[in-house]
Amino acid sequence: MLVNLSLWPNRSIMNFVTIESEAYQELLSKMDAVHRELIRLQNPVKELSREWIDTHDVLQILHISRRTLSKYLKEGRIKYTKLENKNYFKLQDIEEFLKNGYGTHKQLG
Repeated sequence: MLVNLSLWPNRSIMNFVTIESEAYQELLSKMDAVHRELIRLQNPVKELSREWIDTHDVLQILHISRRTLSKYLKEGRIKYTKLENKNYFKLQDIEEFLKNGYGTHKQLG
């Protein structure tokens, strides 16, 4: 509903719009999503660094040696992308690898 308060001469016209609470909450939610996307687009390198990590980061996250990582890569346990002789990993793939318990391990003894 639109209410026009233009009863007073020489004053600015002020319009009020009333909407249902559910519609207002949906509008706020959409505005928040747009705001987050604008922030993300302001610094794409920072956002990319949240999605992709390098070998050093993987070693720290998994608490493994470089040799163990090489073994996992050779066995295909971890996906990676090579760019200019440097390996990059999707953070999501590393998180999945962690959730799955590093894949299968040989039992000792």
